Amino acid sequence: MARILVVDDDPDILKLTEKVLGTAGHTVFVAEDALRAVDWLNHIEFDLLLSDANMPHYSGFELVTTVRNNEKYNRMAIAMLTGLRERKDVERAVNAGVDDYIVKPLDPLLLIQKVNSLFAKKPPAEYPEIRLEGNSARGTMDWPVTVQSVSELGVRIICEFPLKPGMVIDVNAEFFRSLDVEVPPMKILSVDVDAETGMYRAHLIFLGAREAFLQKIRRWLYTHGASRAA
Repeated sequence: MARILVVDDDPDILKLTEKVLGTAGHTVFVAEDALRAVDWLNHIEFDLLLSDANMPHYSGFELVTTVRNNEKYNRMAIAMLTGLRERKDVERAVNAGVDDYIVKPLDPLLLIQKVNSLFAKKPPAEYPEIRLEGNSARGTMDWPVTVQSVSELGVRIICEFPLKPGMVIDVNAEFFRSLDVEVPPMKILSVDVDAETGMYRAHLIFLGAREAFLQKIRRWLYTHGASRAA
């Protein structure tokens, strides 16, 4: 699914959008201000930016203008997520370059509809993610853990321990040892429980990953993706 960056200085809005969009299958990143958003944008490719209008330091209008002036983000959809309802605010957002305007308070169903509509016009990119087979990806994290799939953003794992979103953990799996590189800590984005096995399935992202590590991950994805396609 898509990678979405949500920018808002209201933690409740960040939690709500992260839950709603995450449940819809998207990978959601959050930022409390424009500066943190730019930091994410400089390191990760996103399909959609959802930004509040009024924020400390720099407004959402300034963030959108900055992004739209950079050709790197031409493919990314942008929507303003704000309580401002006056015509002048809508016109300002449109002039800044937004593709849609979502008014608060948020309606989860309307949010999903708006996001789906945006992706119908600007489809999300296809990111490499390869599913691992067998036991070669088993490791130890104070408890048994199985790495199911790997992408340049992070991993999906299965374990018996009740993980919680927001936790930061180290995954010491054979897969990473085979890369012969220092593995960064990982943050848990989402967790669900397999009704049949009772095991926890979690989606984790790399935190502070060095370029040497990311290059090896990308090289592994490219090599194994090409071999499987063949």
